[in-house]
Amino acid sequence: MYEDRLTDTASTRVVRTAEFDLLRSLTQEPGSEGRLIAVLGEPGSGKTHLLSALVRERQWTALPATVYRCSSGDRERAMNAVRKLLWRARRAGEREEGDRPVIGLARRRHRPDRELVVIEDAHLADDQTIGELVGIAGGDPAPLVDVIVSLRPRQTPDRLAEAVSVTAAFGRTVRIELGPLDDEQMLAMSPVPAPYELRHRSGGNPFNLRALQALEHSARSGGDGALAPYEFAVMSEVRDLALAERYALHAAAILRSRFDADLLAEVAELDPLVASAALRRLVRRDLVRVEPIGTLFSIRDEVFGTLLRQMIDPCWAAQAHQRALHRLSARGQAGTQIGFHLVSSLSRARASELAQIVDASQEIMETDVSECVSWLTPVLGEAPASTEIGARARLALSTAFGRLGRMAESRDLLFVVHESGAAVDPAALAEQVAFVSVVEGVLSQDVQTLDLLGDLLRRPDLRDSPVWPRLVLARGFRVSMLGRTAGRAETEPALRAARAAGDDPVAAGLLGLGALASVAAGDVERALAEADAAAESLDRTPEHLMARHIECLLLAGLAYIYLGRNADAQRQVGRGVEIARRRQRPFLLPTLLVLLSEAERHLGRLRQARDAADAAIVESDAGNPLRHAQAVALKSAAEVWMQPPGSGRAKSLAQQALAQQALTGAHVNGSASIAALTLAKCAWLDGDPAHCVTLLLNEGRGADMRVIPSGSRLTIWETLCAAGMDAGMPLDDWARRAQEHAQAVPVPPNLAYAAMTRGHLLRVQGSPGEAVRCYREAADLFASVGMPVEQSYALGQAARALGEQGRAEQAAHTVRLAAEIARRSEAVTLLDWLGRRTGGPPAAVAPHSGARQEVFGRLEVFGRLTHREREIALLICSGMKRRDIADRLTISMRTVDVHLTRIYRKTGVSSRMELALAIQRKTAGQEYAARF
Repeated sequence: MYEDRLTDTASTRVVRTAEFDLLRSLTQEPGSEGRLIAVLGEPGSGKTHLLSALVRERQWTALPATVYRCSSGDRERAMNAVRKLLWRARRAGEREEGDRPVIGLARRRHRPDRELVVIEDAHLADDQTIGELVGIAGGDPAPLVDVIVSLRPRQTPDRLAEAVSVTAAFGRTVRIELGPLDDEQMLAMSPVPAPYELRHRSGGNPFNLRALQALEHSARSGGDGALAPYEFAVMSEVRDLALAERYALHAAAILRSRFDADLLAEVAELDPLVASAALRRLVRRDLVRVEPIGTLFSIRDEVFGTLLRQMIDPCWAAQAHQRALHRLSARGQAGTQIGFHLVSSLSRARASELAQIVDASQEIMETDVSECVSWLTPVLGEAPASTEIGARARLALSTAFGRLGRMAESRDLLFVVHESGAAVDPAALAEQVAFVSVVEGVLSQDVQTLDLLGDLLRRPDLRDSPVWPRLVLARGFRVSMLGRTAGRAETEPALRAARAAGDDPVAAGLLGLGALASVAAGDVERALAEADAAAESLDRTPEHLMARHIECLLLAGLAYIYLGRNADAQRQVGRGVEIARRRQRPFLLPTLLVLLSEAERHLGRLRQARDAADAAIVESDAGNPLRHAQAVALKSAAEVWMQPPGSGRAKSLAQQALAQQALTGAHVNGSASIAALTLAKCAWLDGDPAHCVTLLLNEGRGADMRVIPSGSRLTIWETLCAAGMDAGMPLDDWARRAQEHAQAVPVPPNLAYAAMTRGHLLRVQGSPGEAVRCYREAADLFASVGMPVEQSYALGQAARALGEQGRAEQAAHTVRLAAEIARRSEAVTLLDWLGRRTGGPPAAVAPHSGARQEVFGRLEVFGRLTHREREIALLICSGMKRRDIADRLTISMRTVDVHLTRIYRKTGVSSRMELALAIQRKTAGQEYAARF
């Protein structure tokens, strides 16, 4: 029906690992008595995929399993077969109990090979079978087989639902509810990577996600072949409807949501009494649902409705849309409620109707961008760009495409309007140019709109317009994204104009530009004041307004990162991520997640930094290669101190980031310097300080580091001094440059790194006592801005200097303090470095007592992998793609996929992230076990 059959197990991938493990343990428990296990979930929530995996595993291990599917048209035969199976199991148990001695019976009761019966869509079973399932739930009679029933909550008969709930409370029955899948699980179940927009629209439903992908493919290719399986699933579910019920369902699909019985009757052209009766039956079948306001209804979900509309007779559908349009207009409904019907009934378009569609699309754009695109697209064929309504439609569609990150289409429409000579409002055109320019900056794409932006800024008639501060903000944002600083000569008058107009978001963005300019000028006090004023303005801006100006959150977050106020940066950027997800701004996610990863890493939240970088990699993979390279580099930076010692994971990720950056042919906002710094730190930690120095000097094109972004230079000079000290190189030049840079931009992190370089230089000069004071000063500065990993590292260097003075007790105390700080950040490699470089005990992130058992369980699991499977698992966790693994190991991608399937099955995980976590736990567990 709405899900794949259990027999289609070849493509089954287990993503609900917790539920799968629970089902497996329940059906393999020793004993002679079985139980009823109810698996409840919405249509398409993955019930069939979960049960397919269970049945497939039992087939592989030669354990018995029988599968039946109920349907509204053929239920008696299948349920009779189930009854026979249950009766046969009871009879066999009775014979065995009577024939065998007591000792034999006891032995049989501990066998784990009970029969398993899976009854799919048990909510469609006949009344007698429902009664038997109720009896099994209560243990009357106790079954000798395990019975798993898959149920849809809204269609489950009340007595069965009540029996399951009551007996589950007393432990007789097991009730497993399947909620929506998360993003990671959705990506694992999707054969083709899906963008965030589709994952959001699917509501965590894998069937809906695949159907949406098929609908997109069908729209692009013009063919319906990809839709056939999903249309067949809908046809199977509605095939036994009566004629009146079918018309009522089609009318519900036309109306979609928030309709009453009278409106349905008029659109379906049914008698009101007949329509009401049909509507009640459709609700019982869960094809139509009751809205929270009890007198209103809606189609079950939008994807189901879209698929259903594909199969409705187009002539009947057009007339139904006209009937809906007339009735809704007579009721005085808003444009968003009639826009869909206006678009769907366009036959003899009138200018007034086209204007209504454009107005309605602009209203719905805030809540459903995809719907807005579908409404505006047919208008373009009806209204040329030279007309006023045509220009408005193209500007609105340009905005919609921009919000979806489809910049080529957005720019094309913008330039069409600009060159058409249409009588369009200059302020509306300027607003759209500003928006498109900002999106280009967020996506790090080309600069085609910058000249147009400059032309508009030079127009005297726009200087006094409310849109002028917006234009200044857009150009300043573009300049900032290119690594330069916006001039105050333009931003300060724009700030005064924005404040006078009460435009808080734009004023906040301009204050963020001012803070960045102040940081570059070394005026830290003014930069802090401007950043705080921007944050205060953003905090009082409601979400729906903030969604139109998330670039202002980006600017405030960036200013706070440069100032070392990472907690404030994390708060602002984290808010931006939430708004972008809720308000359907997927194009913003890669940039926001990159900044979030940077802030989390500085805060010592290494795992969260890695997860944010992972999310950025997923969101940027298809359309934003520049951010993708930056996300990989940031993931490598998070892994430097977090990876198990000797794993090489950070090094592999950094190499990938550098390779991607080289392919793009551009310097990706510091991604190359981040990746090069990661490689250099890895070389230093691996005992090759000379190579570390070479890598950094090559990346910086010399000691002055002019090609390195300003925010990364102090970190590089400190690493040069640390590695150069170990390699016996002169440090004077690097330390001097670090001091000068810190004095020019005296923010706490810069001052801390400068203090570290002074400490390294003093140790080389034979003054370890003075060096200890510098290191402790650096540790205090790092602590003041919440950078615990750097604080722990500084204390480790202080402990080394104390050891050189022979102050063993103080050194040991300092090491213990540094190790405790590092443990809180799960900085495994830093703990290992502290143990090796300071003479302290070997340190690792020791799991707590509950986690210890899990770690050793993972050890057993990984012991079952073959050598090639372990090799592929490690390469996957390092971030390599399947094609790259195939090339490296000289095997086919098909072979890689086969190995991955086995790895996931043996380890019980379903994604790269879970596999990486399991391998990390295994390594940490081996180190932990070696100490006992």
